[in-house]
Amino acid sequence: MILYHASSSYYSMIARLALTAAAVPYQGRRMDIHLAKEQLADWYVKINPHMTVPSLVDGSNLLIDSRDILRFAAAHAGSNWADQNPAYSQAIEWIVDQHYEISIEQLTFGKALLKIAPARVIVPRMLRGIIKKMEGELNTTSDPKTLQAVQAKINLNRHRLAYFTEGDLVEKLESQRQEVTRFLETLPALANGLSVSSPSQMLFGEQASSADIVTAVLLGRLKMIGEYQLVKPGSALDLWFERMQQSAAFKQADIWLRFQAWRILLKR
Repeated sequence: MILYHASSSYYSMIARLALTAAAVPYQGRRMDIHLAKEQLADWYVKINPHMTVPSLVDGSNLLIDSRDILRFAAAHAGSNWADQNPAYSQAIEWIVDQHYEISIEQLTFGKALLKIAPARVIVPRMLRGIIKKMEGELNTTSDPKTLQAVQAKINLNRHRLAYFTEGDLVEKLESQRQEVTRFLETLPALANGLSVSSPSQMLFGEQASSADIVTAVLLGRLKMIGEYQLVKPGSALDLWFERMQQSAAFKQADIWLRFQAWRILLKR
């Protein structure tokens, strides 16, 4: 089983943490999605026509979306995860649905563009370059599925470019913060008196769930981009996340809590 992923990719982190927490053995194939842009290479397009990470390949079985990989991990975990508990399954599914409604990319890059002035020039230029390259690829293939996938990627990057270059980015970022706050307010209340050293408690009792996976990765991203103030200091959720960070699965899954430009440059 091979997981094609990128170290810095948010959705790759979800896949890594889900598989690791569910004790699913896999071999990681790190992708350079920033410099070499391997996700656009012909060999990878054959694996994932959407040209995104992560992708999980197990023989003839192929999963090309983090949500599907999360479901796969939950199924593998079986009764060890709360997803299989009828008392919690619908609530967990609803929380995961709400998580995937958050515009993670816009929150991440919007914050970067506001904080780092050169990024306001570099990122749009990079997107224009990708769009131009992919427009050229439309003339090099006649396969309908490939044409559809390339056009979808072009449209996505045009949308990204418009988001980062048109309108008030400050207002847009505030809207993304409100999205996150609304999600955090949907989470079940953790037990009173929870502490970092207390017995393990997840969002739905003592067992892990898909909701724990996506919430942990989201809070990690908030820390990385300097938006963790959206989590109330000393709250039960704050303490829950402190304890999550100490777990073996969290550490092994390489969840970024700070931006590591050197790893991108060194392709690590």
